Amino acid sequence: MVEPYYSDDHVTLHHGDALDVLAELDADSIESCVTDPPYLLGFMGRQWDTRAASDHLGWHGAWAAECLRVLKPGGYLLAFGGSRTWHRL
Repeated sequence: MVEPYYSDDHVTLHHGDALDVLAELDADSIESCVTDPPYLLGFMGRQWDTRAASDHLGWHGAWAAECLRVLKPGGYLLAFGGSRTWHRL
């Protein structure tokens, strides 16, 4: 089980791999999802930012579908993207 990184009476913050965290949440259970996924720029040689573009696009589809599953009707998704890679979102 993925434990919350922070939680109080108003917010619960999860920190971890999006697919792992989202898989443990119930459908229609959250009001917003805020994410800053990897930009695929090879940032500082980090492995998590060096996937092949075709694999990366599939990964974006997977987490977005999971966000849709767990969001309550009318919920919000805020996803950050880089100015050179926004099209991958």
